Amino acid sequence: MEELRRSWLSKLLITGYKSRRLRSICYRIARISEGGDFYSSTVRTILPLYHGVVVGAYSYRECTAPGVFPAGVTVGRYVSVAAGVRVFLRNHSVDRLSMHPFFYNKELGYVTEDTIPSGTLYIGHDAWIGERAIIAPGCKRIGIGAVIGAGSVVTKDVPDFAVVAGAPARIIRFRFSPEIQDAVLKSQWWELSLQDLARNLKSLTVTLDREQLTANALLVARRVSSERAPSAGEKSEASGNVAGTDVN
Repeated sequence: MEELRRSWLSKLLITGYKSRRLRSICYRIARISEGGDFYSSTVRTILPLYHGVVVGAYSYRECTAPGVFPAGVTVGRYVSVAAGVRVFLRNHSVDRLSMHPFFYNKELGYVTEDTIPSGTLYIGHDAWIGERAIIAPGCKRIGIGAVIGAGSVVTKDVPDFAVVAGAPARIIRFRFSPEIQDAVLKSQWWELSLQDLARNLKSLTVTLDREQLTANALLVARRVSSERAPSAGEKSEASGNVAGTDVN
């Protein structure tokens, strides 16, 4: 895709990644040659193809590291994931004779099918997950613009723009009033490329309060645009896809 970077080695690296012995070097070359986590299109092709994880444009850090997030995780655009964040999509069963994974994980060779199914997790656009946070199987969705405090244990869904912290994590506050939340969601600003957003830096570097609802050029422009035509972002959110993610 145009907004991300793809080196001339991309196809070779994607093919070479099939070999477990070459995975580490292929990943490193992709990151170095394509500008790192923020921009690498090849990494965003490797992740769903070999690991079952979808990562949107400009999201970075732990979510782009192969094998860190389990298959079934979808990460939106512009998401910040700090070091040490871990996601778990299923628990051990506490009501069986044994809780050992030999008896529920088919990859270990003793059962032919997983006897405890894995779930899924959607991490919304522009979310921020602090260092060493744990996302437990009870959480299926982390909302758009949500904040997860460092070291938190998240056991249930997190609403859009909520700030949560603790073990188990609880809502501390919301980043914006309901009126501002509605305006931001309608703007779908995360659909824009970094180049487009760079033309509106002032809109992104000021405190977003009620006065900014009419003064913020980016929100106003996006609101006018959304009123003229249906938003592609709404379709992608509803279907669980991440706009701007290359999975070809």
